[in-house]
Amino acid sequence: MDSTWWTTCCGVCGSGAYDTTGTRWRVSVTLSSPLAATPEALPDIALLLDRVFPQERPRMPDLEWQYLRNPAGPARYVNAYDETGHLLAHYAVLPTPPLSDPPVEFSATYFSLNTAVDPTTRVPGLMVATARALFRQLQSEGPVLVLGVANENSFQGFVRMLGFRSLGRLTLTAHPPGVLPRVTAPRALTFASANLAWRSSRPGVSASVAAESGALTVRLHYRGLPLDAVLSLDLSREVVGGLGLPRPAWWVPRLYASFGGPVGQGIAVPDRVRPSPLEYIVRVLGDPGLMEPTARFLLARRFEFLDFDVV
Repeated sequence: MDSTWWTTCCGVCGSGAYDTTGTRWRVSVTLSSPLAATPEALPDIALLLDRVFPQERPRMPDLEWQYLRNPAGPARYVNAYDETGHLLAHYAVLPTPPLSDPPVEFSATYFSLNTAVDPTTRVPGLMVATARALFRQLQSEGPVLVLGVANENSFQGFVRMLGFRSLGRLTLTAHPPGVLPRVTAPRALTFASANLAWRSSRPGVSASVAAESGALTVRLHYRGLPLDAVLSLDLSREVVGGLGLPRPAWWVPRLYASFGGPVGQGIAVPDRVRPSPLEYIVRVLGDPGLMEPTARFLLARRFEFLDFDVV
């Protein structure tokens, strides 16, 4: 069931929501029911994301890939609309593979993907309202784990307003051509051939594999220079080799982001050239007693590019 409420915005909330006569505006906001993504819903969401996060590459192919083609299931989301039906805010999570050898059982695991609020809206608190509405639904389906990677702008909102716990900052390392990162921690999440095939098929992005190292990489460009982002290492050689992808170019430097143990054979990327700090966050929906064993587990496990949607 959709929910609607009225909010009166004014200068106190920082919105500057006065008309030319100095009268405060009264705005009607409607939250959608929690929904599973469909092709029909994507155009409006794509337009909102373009307003909030402009990018050069076309939005719709990426959104279809993320929201509809994920073998773990379609994206789950809540939208917020004004009284005219204009999309004001959107919060979405993606189903992910479960934890590997988990200390406790969850009915599902999700990755917190998109949080977007129209920059012209005068309604405060929409990020929190949409996320809480979706979390209520997910929680009703059993204990659920939500993982996320927050940037500098969203980190405080997730931790202070939405109850996420910070596990720490992901490391970002650069590696010479022909050299792969060295890691020792086991992966936090399981993987399957269908998941790897999907993850390596992002529209407009070329992928490659070094089967002997169980490595999956994708090509990026930084200031016009090619880089291979290492999505994961030490995957099943048989599964990785079965993807039918070419080998990585020997002459291209590599980039790797991860959490959970040291990374060898590379150098840390200085903060001044990183787009944003990446904070690894987690929330358990349901039994709060599951948080401590889950956090201890995640602190000792590897979480990497493969597991979150930056590249």
